[in-house]
Amino acid sequence: MVRMKGKLRKILTIAVILLLALIYVFPLLVMVTTSFKTYNEAFDRTIGLFPKAFYLGNYIDVFNTIPFFKYLGNTLWITLMNVLGTVIVTPMIAYSLSKVKWSGRNIIFSIITATMMIPYTAIMIPLYRMWVKIGLTGSFWPLIIPAFFGAPLYIIILRQFMLGIPDELLEAARIDGCNAWQRFSRIALPLVKPGIATITIFSFMYTFSDFLGPLLYANKGELYTLSLGLYAFLNEHSINWTSLMAAATIFMIPILIIFLIGQKQFVEGISTSGLKG
Repeated sequence: MVRMKGKLRKILTIAVILLLALIYVFPLLVMVTTSFKTYNEAFDRTIGLFPKAFYLGNYIDVFNTIPFFKYLGNTLWITLMNVLGTVIVTPMIAYSLSKVKWSGRNIIFSIITATMMIPYTAIMIPLYRMWVKIGLTGSFWPLIIPAFFGAPLYIIILRQFMLGIPDELLEAARIDGCNAWQRFSRIALPLVKPGIATITIFSFMYTFSDFLGPLLYANKGELYTLSLGLYAFLNEHSINWTSLMAAATIFMIPILIIFLIGQKQFVEGISTSGLKG
């Protein structure tokens, strides 16, 4: 009876997980399959998830309507610079807040944590006015420079990983003659690779799909990112939903690839980042 109850509980758990997964995946599946349908087939009254024949005209329509590769290049440039800034700066800030003893460290960390409670809409106008006075609006710089000062969420995540490093290990390295930079680069960084992978994936996914930032600052046609290009495509094709689904599918592919590549590190990072505070 005990074994039967255990098996039933396991089966029920798997069934619930599969149901939840289906709920989340189904809209994406509808989007992808609709992108391969003709307009008439997509709005046919007969129910059918998969197309009768795969139609590639919607994707051709996307590439003929918007300069896709130009928008993709802009998006990748902003994204890679943000990832680079995140990977360079965030580990140093997290290490300083977790393993370097200096006056006011906890106060600074509390301030960094508190900034996460401020909605972006509350500081959007002051930030925009600041970039206008500097003269950098209409360029990619307002979307790139902040990444080299550290994002609060990424700092908090990586700090939790740093706290898991034994102080005795760093002290032993100091006794062996390692200076502060060597203890950081040779001891701490290799031990927090899952955390770095986690914030890298977060940074890539957020920057790649960001809409509001490029809308505010990259307000020229030649500076459009894929998110703005998709919005422009929506305005031009407010009725042609099949072509819009094709554009959305293309937009989703890079994020899906990055997530699948770093899935193991991402899950490990999420599961271990809160073990020690």
